[in-house]
Amino acid sequence: MHTAIFSFAAGEIRFAGAKQAGVGMNSVCMVNVYSAYNNQAAGAYLERPSFGIYYAPVFIGQGVSNVTGIFAMPVKKAGTIGLSVNYFGYNLYNEKKVGLSYAIKLAKWMAIGMQLDYLNTKISGYGSKNNVTFELGLFSKPIDELSIAFHVYNPLKLYIDKATGERIPTMFRIGVTYEALKKFFISVQFDKDLTNKVIFRTGAEYTLKDIVSFRAGIATTPVTGTLGLGVLLKQGVGFDFAFSYQANLGFQPHFGLVYSIMKKKPDLQQPATSASKQKKLLQRRLADKH
Repeated sequence: MHTAIFSFAAGEIRFAGAKQAGVGMNSVCMVNVYSAYNNQAAGAYLERPSFGIYYAPVFIGQGVSNVTGIFAMPVKKAGTIGLSVNYFGYNLYNEKKVGLSYAIKLAKWMAIGMQLDYLNTKISGYGSKNNVTFELGLFSKPIDELSIAFHVYNPLKLYIDKATGERIPTMFRIGVTYEALKKFFISVQFDKDLTNKVIFRTGAEYTLKDIVSFRAGIATTPVTGTLGLGVLLKQGVGFDFAFSYQANLGFQPHFGLVYSIMKKKPDLQQPATSASKQKKLLQRRLADKH
């Protein structure tokens, strides 16, 4: 188990969100609170302040976890600010990532976003290393049914350790999502770093009565199959669950919770109350005259 853990590159970028897990781990073309982590530019299209937490045990029963907490705050006519924290690993080896993001619309159909990342890698008995990098994203909706996204992580190929030549991985990702029918969309994504083969991801989602969403997807390198389910409550609370399977990791569950702060409904009784007060005041004035 230890060998498998250390095979992960320090500073590696990971997606967040059980919804994303359910559609083949597509992430750069999704607009929800996890955009503040997956592709900051998409966060410019958020309409309400939102919280999200994502949890996935990597090796079931071994104590290895992937956990992400996110908060995104749209500011009227000034873009969206996001804060994310990710923890990956266990007590002997773990990676932490803290990101501060900002996204803004350049036009109704296009947005840009960026994030400053603080990275910490800790190996028991060897100490820890701290690094800083950044990521950039573009998101476009040329028509309502179509979304196109591009994201790059660590574009300057910054080092983890110059003495050993180890660098923070640089990853380029491009994605397209198309709402083929009402409440049904299909998404594709291509991931490419500087050393490995292209990873292809595709997935689909169908939402029934704006409450329950059914998801499925597949990814390559290594081949991974995914299934997911989402439930959205009227109070702005959404629950997401997914399963992924690949030969190296076996079955892996993914859990997600999203809470969006809903706008307060207008007090429909207020106008009536005001009118009633005005009527009483007029009656008093007429009575005083007589």
